[in-house]
Amino acid sequence: MMDTNRRLVAWMHSDRYPTWSMPESTARQLEEALGPGWVVDSVSEPTFAGGDGSRELPAAVLKAAAEAEIYFGFGITRELFLAAPRLRWVHSAAAGARASLFPEMGKSEVILTNSAGVYAEPLAEWTMAAVLYFARGFDLAHRGIRERRWPYDEMAAFGHLQRDVAGSTMAIVGYGGIGRAVGARAQALGMRVLAVRSRLHGGLPEGADEAFGPEGLEDVLGRSHYVVLSLPETSLTTGLIGTRALGQMRPDSVLLNLSRGGIVDEDALADALGSKRIRGAALDVFREEPLPADSPLWTLDNVLITPHAGAISPRFWERETDLMVRNVGHYLAGGPMENVVDKTRGY
Repeated sequence: MMDTNRRLVAWMHSDRYPTWSMPESTARQLEEALGPGWVVDSVSEPTFAGGDGSRELPAAVLKAAAEAEIYFGFGITRELFLAAPRLRWVHSAAAGARASLFPEMGKSEVILTNSAGVYAEPLAEWTMAAVLYFARGFDLAHRGIRERRWPYDEMAAFGHLQRDVAGSTMAIVGYGGIGRAVGARAQALGMRVLAVRSRLHGGLPEGADEAFGPEGLEDVLGRSHYVVLSLPETSLTTGLIGTRALGQMRPDSVLLNLSRGGIVDEDALADALGSKRIRGAALDVFREEPLPADSPLWTLDNVLITPHAGAISPRFWERETDLMVRNVGHYLAGGPMENVVDKTRGY
């Protein structure tokens, strides 16, 4: 008998990192949301959870995709997309969508959604932890630990490297869900928040004291003690923070990148940090990951490096499941969906 069920294929399993493996409870909630006539096919083959989709496509994945109307994964590759002729909706559990925007996807009517807001809370907390790390001179203290040296003299002598967070200014370049979450926390600590957005509309955004379009970036960089990058990587933002932008930043400022590594010219940043033209940098993302052992960033004592781990959260699947279930309801009802990617703009 011919199988007439409609299919949602979910490829969200990681042998190495259980954090990124979809729990059975999520599959059950998706089945309940879809209702009769639907099958949730959860593929158990391991995948890559970095957001670019897995480059290795097991036969089980290709077989399942051939029947899929909906595909849930960590991005989707061109090969997998072409193997799924019935697709109408692709959902990525990653925040960025650039790797999924190959020409065939861009030209198709397939809906593409992402998970940008799901990561807002952990990334906002990562940002504030990094702000306080530099504000309280923990980089100087950590240097003392490595050298088994009591660093009081250095911390007191270079007191200008420390600052009260209250009363300082933070620029947030890219003011979507993550940017707003950072802004709210910064304001709660008494900081002044300058939001830089691709488009200005609807008045002052939540969590910001001032708002600017892209043309205001130069002015904002010169005013800010902390510059947070929370924007997607597109053709317009790749290399945005290079020698010129770094030269516009205050000498006591800190750059924090939690978005995508390609937005920052890492060679120019290493030069600025090495010559102490800026106070420091906190980096969770890099042009090449893992960061190569010969990168000059490893040798600098005024940089905080985390291995693209800022989004890790024990509550990830709780938030991700809520988003997916809500969007299943929107999809079935034919209504507006959440987190739809603008394929032209790239986010």
